[in-house]
Amino acid sequence: MPARLASLRATQLILVIALAALAVVGCGPALAAAPYVVSGVPVDVTAADSATARDQAIVEGQRKAFSMLMQQLVGADKAPTIPTPSDSQLSSMVQDFEVESERLSSVRYIGVLTYRFDAASVDAIIGKPAEGMPDATLGATPSGPVSTLSVNVPITSLRDWVEVQRRLSGIPAVQRAEVRSLARTEGQLNLVYFGDATQLQQALAQRQLSLLQDAQQWVLQLSEYGSPGATTGTP
Repeated sequence: MPARLASLRATQLILVIALAALAVVGCGPALAAAPYVVSGVPVDVTAADSATARDQAIVEGQRKAFSMLMQQLVGADKAPTIPTPSDSQLSSMVQDFEVESERLSSVRYIGVLTYRFDAASVDAIIGKPAEGMPDATLGATPSGPVSTLSVNVPITSLRDWVEVQRRLSGIPAVQRAEVRSLARTEGQLNLVYFGDATQLQQALAQRQLSLLQDAQQWVLQLSEYGSPGATTGTP
């Protein structure tokens, strides 16, 4: 009898371990995406009718979700320094959303929502190197002094901003790119780089990025939007 009981317990233990292993494997993708998912976003909007209130609540929820996401990713202290994108930019960053709960009246919408953000777009906002790209701080580091250059980045869409960040992340001469602001048609970065201006321009050109000086402002742009030219002055 004791031997049979011990065998039963061993079988139960094996089953528990197997189920736990399956649970870990099964939730892998969800856990990987979790940093870019924000749940429990409350909204309460009153408008001319319930449909309008719901539409406005979704937009308002995006703003709240982005703020909550920044706290998740960079911490409560640094989150306020991250520029909030426009509503249209946020819409392009949100992969999808779902309703956890909702209540409607003829003019009011109350709900709790979950938002899933595109990882690459969010990483570009916070200055994190794109996945699969080498970190700018890794590999051979060029010799020379470390300098900081403030640049304007003209963009036609959030996709342009993401692409500029992606290309910068693969340049060893660029120690880091600090996001200063982001608007609908332009972003601003502080480039912390090694070497001199000529070395920086050459390194940027290898990643199809051009650096120009226009009206005392330095402009960094994707090369397809303008041919790289000689600059004046020294960063």
